[in-house]
Amino acid sequence: MKSSRIPFVLWSVEFVSPGLLLGATLEVGPGKRFERIEQANAAAREGDVVLVHPLANGSPYRAVSVSVNVPKVTFRGVPGSAGGRIVVSGEGGDHSGIGRVPRAIFQFNPDADGCVLEGFDLSGAHNASHNGAGVRIQSANDVTVINCEIHHNDMGVMSNGDGSRTAGANQFIERCGIHHNGDFKEPGQNHNLYLGGAGVTLFGCEVHSSLTGHNVKSRAGFTAVIACHIHHSNNREFDLVDAAETERPGSDALLAGNLIVKDPECSGNRAVIHFGQDGGKNHDGTLTLLNNTIVTPFLSPTVDLSAPGARVRLVGNIVADGGSGQRRMVLVAARNGADLTNCIGTENRLAAGFDPLPPGVSRAANPATAVMGMFADPGRGDYHPNDAAAPLTKGKDLGIAKLPIPAVCGMRDGKFALVWEYQAPANAVLRKDGGAMPGAFAAKAR
Repeated sequence: MKSSRIPFVLWSVEFVSPGLLLGATLEVGPGKRFERIEQANAAAREGDVVLVHPLANGSPYRAVSVSVNVPKVTFRGVPGSAGGRIVVSGEGGDHSGIGRVPRAIFQFNPDADGCVLEGFDLSGAHNASHNGAGVRIQSANDVTVINCEIHHNDMGVMSNGDGSRTAGANQFIERCGIHHNGDFKEPGQNHNLYLGGAGVTLFGCEVHSSLTGHNVKSRAGFTAVIACHIHHSNNREFDLVDAAETERPGSDALLAGNLIVKDPECSGNRAVIHFGQDGGKNHDGTLTLLNNTIVTPFLSPTVDLSAPGARVRLVGNIVADGGSGQRRMVLVAARNGADLTNCIGTENRLAAGFDPLPPGVSRAANPATAVMGMFADPGRGDYHPNDAAAPLTKGKDLGIAKLPIPAVCGMRDGKFALVWEYQAPANAVLRKDGGAMPGAFAAKAR
Protein backbone atom coordinates (compact mmCIF):
# COMPACT_ATOMS: atom_id res chain seq x y z
CA MET A 1 0.00 0.00 0.00
CA LYS A 2 1.32 3.43 -0.92
CA SER A 3 2.32 5.91 1.74
CA SER A 4 -0.25 8.61 2.46
CA ARG A 5 2.32 11.07 3.73
CA ILE A 6 2.61 14.42 2.03
CA PRO A 7 5.36 14.40 -0.62
CA PHE A 8 7.78 16.66 1.20
CA VAL A 9 11.10 15.73 2.80
CA LEU A 10 11.57 16.95 6.38
CA TRP A 11 15.18 17.24 7.47
CA SER A 12 17.02 17.67 10.72
CA VAL A 13 20.68 18.53 11.20
CA GLU A 14 21.83 14.93 10.99
CA PHE A 15 21.19 12.89 7.86
CA VAL A 16 20.65 9.22 8.62
CA SER A 17 20.37 6.76 5.77
CA PRO A 18 16.87 5.26 5.83
CA GLY A 19 18.37 2.01 4.61
CA LEU A 20 19.80 1.14 8.05
CA LEU A 21 17.23 -1.55 8.82
CA LEU A 22 17.50 -4.92 10.54
CA GLY A 23 17.75 -7.47 7.74
CA ALA A 24 20.15 -9.86 6.08
CA THR A 25 23.38 -8.72 4.48
CA LEU A 26 23.89 -10.02 0.95
CA GLU A 27 27.39 -9.56 -0.46
CA VAL A 28 28.37 -9.28 -4.11
CA GLY A 29 31.88 -9.51 -5.53
CA PRO A 30 35.00 -11.67 -5.72
CA GLY A 31 34.79 -14.54 -3.24
CA LYS A 32 31.34 -13.48 -2.04
CA ARG A 33 28.05 -15.37 -2.16
CA PHE A 34 26.90 -13.56 -5.32
CA GLU A 35 28.87 -12.74 -8.46
CA ARG A 36 26.32 -10.31 -9.87
CA ILE A 37 24.10 -7.62 -8.40
CA GLU A 38 21.06 -9.09 -10.16
CA GLN A 39 21.52 -12.35 -8.24
CA ALA A 40 21.56 -10.59 -4.89
CA ASN A 41 18.56 -8.50 -5.89
CA ALA A 42 16.58 -11.67 -6.71
CA ALA A 43 17.36 -13.07 -3.27
CA ALA A 44 16.73 -9.84 -1.31
CA ARG A 45 13.84 -9.48 1.11
CA GLU A 46 12.44 -6.42 2.88
CA GLY A 47 15.05 -4.72 5.04
CA ASP A 48 18.05 -6.49 3.49
CA VAL A 49 21.30 -4.73 2.64
CA VAL A 50 23.12 -5.63 -0.58
CA LEU A 51 26.82 -4.80 -0.26
CA VAL A 52 28.64 -4.58 -3.60
CA HIS A 53 32.42 -4.95 -3.39
CA PRO A 54 34.87 -3.72 -6.03
CA LEU A 55 36.10 -5.97 -8.80
CA ALA A 56 39.81 -6.45 -9.45
CA ASN A 57 41.60 -3.29 -10.59
CA GLY A 58 38.38 -1.31 -10.25
CA SER A 59 36.85 -3.01 -13.30
CA PRO A 60 33.15 -2.32 -13.81
CA TYR A 61 30.29 -4.69 -13.24
CA ARG A 62 29.09 -4.99 -16.85
CA ALA A 63 25.70 -5.23 -18.57
CA VAL A 64 23.90 -4.57 -15.30
CA SER A 65 20.11 -4.34 -15.34
CA VAL A 66 18.46 -4.48 -11.90
CA SER A 67 14.68 -4.40 -11.43
CA VAL A 68 13.76 -3.93 -7.76
CA ASN A 69 10.35 -5.09 -6.53
CA VAL A 70 10.95 -5.42 -2.77
CA PRO A 71 10.61 -2.55 -0.26
CA LYS A 72 13.31 -1.17 2.01
CA VAL A 73 16.30 -2.79 0.35
CA THR A 74 19.59 -0.92 0.44
CA PHE A 75 22.15 -1.31 -2.34
CA ARG A 76 25.47 0.04 -1.07
CA GLY A 77 28.82 0.21 -2.81
CA VAL A 78 31.73 -0.78 -0.57
CA PRO A 79 34.82 1.30 -1.37
CA GLY A 80 38.00 -0.64 -2.01
CA SER A 81 41.45 0.17 -0.68
CA ALA A 82 41.70 3.08 -3.11
CA GLY A 83 38.27 4.39 -2.09
CA GLY A 84 35.75 5.69 -4.58
CA ARG A 85 32.42 4.46 -5.86
CA ILE A 86 31.69 1.01 -7.25
CA VAL A 87 31.72 1.22 -11.06
CA VAL A 88 28.65 -0.27 -12.75
CA SER A 89 28.15 -0.22 -16.52
CA GLY A 90 24.96 -0.80 -18.43
CA GLU A 91 26.84 -1.33 -21.71
CA GLY A 92 25.66 -4.54 -23.36
CA GLY A 93 22.70 -4.92 -21.03
CA ASP A 94 19.00 -4.88 -21.90
CA HIS A 95 17.27 -1.66 -20.80
CA SER A 96 14.38 -1.86 -23.26
CA GLY A 97 11.54 -1.69 -20.73
CA ILE A 98 9.79 -4.55 -22.55
CA GLY A 99 7.90 -6.85 -20.20
CA ARG A 100 9.75 -7.09 -16.90
CA VAL A 101 12.97 -5.67 -18.32
CA PRO A 102 13.86 -2.34 -16.67
CA ARG A 103 14.70 0.86 -18.55
CA ALA A 104 17.60 1.57 -16.21
CA ILE A 105 20.67 0.10 -14.57
CA PHE A 106 18.72 0.30 -11.29
CA GLN A 107 14.93 0.56 -11.54
CA PHE A 108 12.71 0.86 -8.46
CA ASN A 109 9.22 -0.39 -9.26
CA PRO A 110 5.94 0.43 -7.45
CA ASP A 111 6.53 -2.17 -4.69
CA ALA A 112 10.07 -0.91 -3.98
CA ASP A 113 9.12 1.81 -1.47
CA GLY A 114 11.83 2.91 0.93
CA CYS A 115 14.81 1.60 -1.05
CA VAL A 116 18.27 3.21 -0.98
CA LEU A 117 21.01 3.33 -3.62
CA GLU A 118 24.37 4.52 -2.33
CA GLY A 119 27.94 4.75 -3.55
CA PHE A 120 27.85 3.78 -7.25
CA ASP A 121 29.23 5.12 -10.53
CA LEU A 122 26.54 4.43 -13.15
CA SER A 123 26.98 4.82 -16.91
CA GLY A 124 26.20 3.19 -20.25
CA ALA A 125 22.40 2.73 -20.11
CA HIS A 126 21.00 3.06 -23.63
CA ASN A 127 18.01 1.70 -25.53
CA ALA A 128 16.16 2.10 -28.82
CA SER A 129 13.75 4.58 -27.22
CA HIS A 130 16.69 6.81 -26.19
CA ASN A 131 15.58 6.79 -22.53
CA GLY A 132 17.80 4.23 -20.86
CA ALA A 133 18.61 5.67 -17.43
CA GLY A 134 21.18 5.27 -14.73
CA VAL A 135 18.35 5.22 -12.18
CA ARG A 136 14.59 5.02 -12.70
CA ILE A 137 12.00 5.47 -9.92
CA GLN A 138 8.77 3.94 -11.20
CA SER A 139 5.98 5.25 -8.92
CA ALA A 140 7.84 4.05 -5.82
CA ASN A 141 7.80 6.19 -2.66
CA ASP A 142 10.62 7.17 -0.30
CA VAL A 143 13.44 6.13 -2.66
CA THR A 144 16.81 7.67 -1.80
CA VAL A 145 19.85 7.99 -4.08
CA ILE A 146 23.01 9.02 -2.20
CA ASN A 147 26.60 9.67 -3.23
CA CYS A 148 26.33 8.38 -6.78
CA GLU A 149 27.98 9.51 -10.02
CA ILE A 150 25.50 9.14 -12.88
CA HIS A 151 26.78 9.96 -16.36
CA HIS A 152 26.80 9.07 -20.07
CA ASN A 153 23.40 7.40 -20.15
CA ASP A 154 20.44 8.37 -22.33
CA MET A 155 18.97 9.83 -19.12
CA GLY A 156 20.65 10.28 -15.76
CA VAL A 157 17.71 9.86 -13.38
CA MET A 158 14.11 9.30 -14.48
CA SER A 159 11.02 9.08 -12.28
CA ASN A 160 7.26 9.13 -12.56
CA GLY A 161 4.02 8.71 -10.62
CA ASP A 162 0.49 7.80 -11.60
CA GLY A 163 -1.12 11.25 -11.65
CA SER A 164 -2.00 11.21 -7.96
CA ARG A 165 -0.30 12.94 -5.05
CA THR A 166 0.60 9.62 -3.41
CA ALA A 167 2.79 7.82 -5.99
CA GLY A 168 6.41 8.77 -6.51
CA ALA A 169 6.45 10.67 -3.21
CA ASN A 170 9.54 11.63 -1.20
CA GLN A 171 12.13 10.97 -3.86
CA PHE A 172 15.41 12.15 -2.40
CA ILE A 173 18.63 12.61 -4.42
CA GLU A 174 21.55 13.66 -2.20
CA ARG A 175 25.22 14.48 -2.84
CA CYS A 176 25.28 13.09 -6.36
CA GLY A 177 27.17 14.14 -9.48
CA ILE A 178 24.87 13.89 -12.51
CA HIS A 179 26.33 14.94 -15.85
CA HIS A 180 26.86 14.30 -19.58
CA ASN A 181 23.65 12.34 -20.03
CA GLY A 182 21.82 12.51 -23.36
CA ASP A 183 21.52 10.93 -26.79
CA PHE A 184 22.37 12.81 -29.97
CA LYS A 185 20.08 10.50 -31.95
CA GLU A 186 17.12 12.24 -30.28
CA PRO A 187 18.49 15.64 -29.30
CA GLY A 188 16.53 17.73 -26.84
CA GLN A 189 14.51 14.81 -25.50
CA ASN A 190 17.12 13.45 -23.08
CA HIS A 191 18.03 15.12 -19.82
CA ASN A 192 20.34 14.75 -16.86
CA LEU A 193 17.21 14.41 -14.72
CA TYR A 194 13.67 13.85 -16.00
CA LEU A 195 11.46 13.68 -12.93
CA GLY A 196 7.80 13.13 -12.13
CA GLY A 197 5.53 11.85 -9.40
CA ALA A 198 4.30 13.45 -6.22
CA GLY A 199 7.48 15.06 -4.94
CA VAL A 200 11.25 15.11 -5.34
CA THR A 201 14.16 16.83 -3.58
CA LEU A 202 17.74 17.35 -4.77
CA PHE A 203 20.21 18.25 -2.05
CA GLY A 204 23.94 18.99 -2.32
CA CYS A 205 24.22 17.75 -5.92
CA GLU A 206 26.22 18.93 -8.90
CA VAL A 207 24.23 18.64 -12.14
CA HIS A 208 25.92 19.82 -15.31
CA SER A 209 26.65 19.44 -19.00
CA SER A 210 23.47 17.80 -20.25
CA LEU A 211 24.42 16.65 -23.74
CA THR A 212 21.15 17.38 -25.55
CA GLY A 213 18.37 18.48 -23.19
CA HIS A 214 17.89 20.21 -19.84
CA ASN A 215 19.84 19.72 -16.65
CA VAL A 216 16.73 19.33 -14.48
CA LYS A 217 13.36 18.64 -16.08
CA SER A 218 10.54 17.92 -13.64
CA ARG A 219 6.82 17.26 -13.91
CA ALA A 220 6.55 16.42 -10.21
CA GLY A 221 3.78 17.87 -8.07
CA PHE A 222 6.47 19.43 -5.87
CA THR A 223 10.14 19.96 -6.75
CA ALA A 224 12.78 21.19 -4.30
CA VAL A 225 16.42 21.85 -5.21
CA ILE A 226 18.55 22.85 -2.23
CA ALA A 227 22.23 23.82 -2.09
CA CYS A 228 23.11 22.41 -5.51
CA HIS A 229 25.41 23.51 -8.33
CA ILE A 230 23.46 23.43 -11.59
CA HIS A 231 25.39 24.59 -14.64
CA HIS A 232 26.32 24.42 -18.32
CA SER A 233 23.23 22.74 -19.69
CA ASN A 234 22.80 22.32 -23.43
CA ASN A 235 19.32 23.83 -22.91
CA ARG A 236 17.60 25.27 -19.82
CA GLU A 237 19.06 24.65 -16.40
CA PHE A 238 15.52 23.99 -15.10
CA ASP A 239 12.40 22.99 -17.02
CA LEU A 240 9.64 22.66 -14.39
CA VAL A 241 6.55 21.81 -16.36
CA ASP A 242 3.10 20.26 -16.32
CA ALA A 243 1.56 16.85 -15.69
CA ALA A 244 -1.60 15.58 -14.01
CA GLU A 245 0.17 16.16 -10.67
CA THR A 246 0.64 19.91 -11.36
CA GLU A 247 -2.99 20.80 -12.10
CA ARG A 248 -3.88 20.88 -8.41
CA PRO A 249 -3.24 24.03 -6.35
CA GLY A 250 0.02 23.98 -4.44
CA SER A 251 2.08 22.47 -7.27
CA ASP A 252 5.09 24.45 -6.12
CA ALA A 253 8.81 24.43 -6.66
CA LEU A 254 11.52 25.68 -4.31
CA LEU A 255 15.05 26.55 -5.45
CA ALA A 256 17.12 27.63 -2.43
CA GLY A 257 20.83 28.16 -1.93
CA ASN A 258 21.84 27.05 -5.43
CA LEU A 259 24.63 28.21 -7.70
CA ILE A 260 23.09 28.27 -11.20
CA VAL A 261 25.36 29.16 -14.13
CA LYS A 262 24.57 29.26 -17.84
CA ASP A 263 27.21 28.15 -20.34
CA PRO A 264 28.21 31.23 -22.39
CA GLU A 265 28.40 28.87 -25.39
CA CYS A 266 24.94 27.37 -24.80
CA SER A 267 23.62 26.22 -28.18
CA GLY A 268 20.04 25.42 -27.14
CA ASN A 269 17.38 27.31 -25.18
CA ARG A 270 19.18 30.03 -23.26
CA ALA A 271 16.51 30.71 -20.64
CA VAL A 272 17.61 29.71 -17.13
CA ILE A 273 14.40 28.51 -15.44
CA HIS A 274 11.09 27.62 -17.08
CA PHE A 275 8.07 27.20 -14.77
CA GLY A 276 4.79 26.42 -16.47
CA GLN A 277 3.65 24.05 -19.17
CA ASP A 278 4.71 22.27 -22.31
CA GLY A 279 1.98 19.65 -22.44
CA GLY A 280 -1.25 21.63 -22.29
CA LYS A 281 -2.03 21.10 -18.59
CA ASN A 282 -2.06 23.88 -16.02
CA HIS A 283 0.72 24.42 -13.51
CA ASP A 284 -1.02 25.84 -10.46
CA GLY A 285 1.74 26.77 -8.10
CA THR A 286 4.48 29.13 -7.00
CA LEU A 287 8.14 28.96 -7.88
CA THR A 288 10.14 30.30 -4.94
CA LEU A 289 13.72 31.40 -5.59
CA LEU A 290 15.52 31.98 -2.30
CA ASN A 291 19.21 32.79 -1.76
CA ASN A 292 20.42 31.60 -5.15
CA THR A 293 23.33 32.94 -7.19
CA ILE A 294 22.34 32.95 -10.86
CA VAL A 295 24.76 33.82 -13.64
CA THR A 296 23.53 34.28 -17.22
CA PRO A 297 25.00 36.41 -20.01
CA PHE A 298 21.90 36.10 -22.21
CA LEU A 299 18.86 38.24 -23.02
CA SER A 300 16.63 35.17 -22.66
CA PRO A 301 14.55 35.19 -19.46
CA THR A 302 16.03 34.21 -16.15
CA VAL A 303 12.53 32.99 -15.24
CA ASP A 304 9.99 32.09 -17.93
CA LEU A 305 6.39 31.66 -16.70
CA SER A 306 4.10 29.83 -19.12
CA ALA A 307 0.86 28.73 -17.44
CA PRO A 308 -2.17 30.67 -16.10
CA GLY A 309 -1.57 29.38 -12.57
CA ALA A 310 2.19 29.96 -12.54
CA ARG A 311 3.60 32.42 -10.02
CA VAL A 312 7.12 33.33 -8.91
CA ARG A 313 8.60 34.83 -5.76
CA LEU A 314 12.26 35.95 -5.61
CA VAL A 315 13.93 36.69 -2.28
CA GLY A 316 17.60 37.30 -1.56
CA ASN A 317 19.01 36.17 -4.91
CA ILE A 318 22.01 37.50 -6.80
CA VAL A 319 21.46 37.57 -10.57
CA ALA A 320 24.62 38.43 -12.52
CA ASP A 321 25.22 38.99 -16.23
CA GLY A 322 28.44 36.97 -16.37
CA GLY A 323 30.34 40.08 -17.41
CA SER A 324 28.45 40.38 -20.69
CA GLY A 325 27.26 43.95 -20.01
CA GLN A 326 24.02 43.19 -21.87
CA ARG A 327 21.20 45.74 -21.67
CA ARG A 328 17.44 45.09 -21.43
CA MET A 329 17.95 41.67 -19.90
CA VAL A 330 14.76 39.89 -18.87
CA LEU A 331 14.38 38.88 -15.24
CA VAL A 332 10.89 37.38 -15.61
CA ALA A 333 8.80 36.79 -18.74
CA ALA A 334 5.15 35.68 -18.94
CA ARG A 335 3.33 33.88 -21.76
CA ASN A 336 0.60 31.27 -22.37
CA GLY A 337 -1.78 32.97 -19.96
CA ALA A 338 0.80 33.69 -17.26
CA ASP A 339 0.68 37.17 -15.76
CA LEU A 340 3.66 39.30 -14.67
CA THR A 341 1.57 40.64 -11.79
CA ASN A 342 2.08 37.18 -10.26
CA CYS A 343 5.76 37.99 -9.79
CA ILE A 344 7.07 39.52 -6.56
CA GLY A 345 10.63 40.08 -5.37
CA THR A 346 12.57 41.67 -2.55
CA GLU A 347 16.20 42.03 -1.46
CA ASN A 348 17.58 40.64 -4.70
CA ARG A 349 20.80 42.03 -6.18
CA LEU A 350 20.57 42.38 -9.93
CA ALA A 351 22.98 43.30 -12.69
CA ALA A 352 22.17 46.74 -14.08
CA GLY A 353 21.16 45.21 -17.42
CA PHE A 354 17.94 43.83 -15.92
CA ASP A 355 15.70 46.72 -16.94
CA PRO A 356 12.76 47.16 -16.92
CA LEU A 357 11.69 44.97 -14.00
CA PRO A 358 8.27 43.36 -13.42
CA PRO A 359 5.75 45.51 -11.50
CA GLY A 360 6.20 43.50 -8.27
CA VAL A 361 10.00 43.79 -8.32
CA SER A 362 10.81 47.41 -7.52
CA ARG A 363 14.26 48.83 -8.07
CA ALA A 364 14.20 50.26 -4.54
CA ALA A 365 13.80 46.80 -3.00
CA ASN A 366 16.00 45.08 -5.60
CA PRO A 367 18.89 47.43 -6.36
CA ALA A 368 21.18 47.23 -9.37
CA THR A 369 24.59 46.10 -8.17
CA ALA A 370 27.94 45.46 -9.81
CA VAL A 371 27.69 41.88 -8.60
CA MET A 372 30.45 40.42 -10.81
CA GLY A 373 32.95 42.47 -8.80
CA MET A 374 31.73 40.88 -5.58
CA PHE A 375 32.64 37.29 -6.46
CA ALA A 376 35.90 35.75 -5.31
CA ASP A 377 37.09 34.37 -8.67
CA PRO A 378 34.33 33.92 -11.27
CA GLY A 379 36.89 33.09 -13.96
CA ARG A 380 37.60 29.91 -12.03
CA GLY A 381 33.98 29.27 -11.16
CA ASP A 382 34.25 30.59 -7.59
CA TYR A 383 31.14 32.65 -6.85
CA HIS A 384 31.67 32.97 -3.12
CA PRO A 385 31.50 36.62 -1.99
CA ASN A 386 34.73 38.54 -1.64
CA ASP A 387 35.43 41.35 0.81
CA ALA A 388 33.65 43.87 -1.42
CA ALA A 389 30.37 41.98 -0.87
CA ALA A 390 30.35 42.51 2.90
CA PRO A 391 28.08 45.62 2.78
CA LEU A 392 25.26 43.46 1.36
CA THR A 393 24.57 42.11 4.84
CA LYS A 394 24.21 45.43 6.63
CA GLY A 395 20.76 46.08 8.02
CA LYS A 396 19.02 43.70 5.65
CA ASP A 397 16.09 41.47 6.53
CA LEU A 398 15.38 39.00 3.77
CA GLY A 399 11.96 38.27 5.26
CA ILE A 400 12.52 34.52 5.31
CA ALA A 401 10.29 34.08 8.35
CA LYS A 402 7.39 35.71 6.49
CA LEU A 403 7.47 33.41 3.47
CA PRO A 404 4.43 31.08 3.34
CA ILE A 405 6.41 28.07 2.12
CA PRO A 406 5.44 24.46 2.99
CA ALA A 407 7.30 22.73 5.81
CA VAL A 408 10.06 21.31 3.65
CA CYS A 409 13.82 20.97 3.66
CA GLY A 410 14.54 22.25 7.13
CA MET A 411 11.58 24.65 7.30
CA ARG A 412 9.12 24.44 10.15
CA ASP A 413 5.86 26.39 10.16
CA GLY A 414 6.99 28.41 7.16
CA LYS A 415 10.32 29.37 8.73
CA PHE A 416 13.84 28.28 7.87
CA ALA A 417 15.20 26.14 10.67
CA LEU A 418 18.37 25.42 8.70
CA VAL A 419 20.00 27.18 5.74
CA TRP A 420 22.43 25.35 3.49
CA GLU A 421 25.06 26.19 0.87
CA TYR A 422 26.73 24.04 -1.77
CA GLN A 423 30.22 22.72 -1.12
CA ALA A 424 32.25 21.12 -3.90
CA PRO A 425 32.39 18.36 -4.79
CA ALA A 426 28.71 17.39 -4.47
CA ASN A 427 28.05 18.25 -0.84
CA ALA A 428 26.23 20.83 1.29
CA VAL A 429 27.05 22.54 4.58
CA LEU A 430 25.16 24.83 6.93
CA ARG A 431 25.52 28.53 6.18
CA LYS A 432 27.31 30.50 8.88
CA ASP A 433 25.15 33.59 8.38
CA GLY A 434 21.76 31.90 8.45
CA GLY A 435 21.05 33.21 4.97
CA ALA A 436 21.42 36.91 5.78
CA MET A 437 23.59 37.68 2.75
CA PRO A 438 21.89 37.53 -0.64
CA GLY A 439 23.07 34.78 -2.91
CA ALA A 440 24.08 31.16 -2.45
CA PHE A 441 27.10 31.59 -0.18
CA ALA A 442 27.91 33.18 3.13
CA ALA A 443 31.70 33.43 2.86
CA LYS A 444 34.76 32.71 0.79
CA ALA A 445 35.47 29.14 -0.35
CA ARG A 446 36.66 26.94 2.49
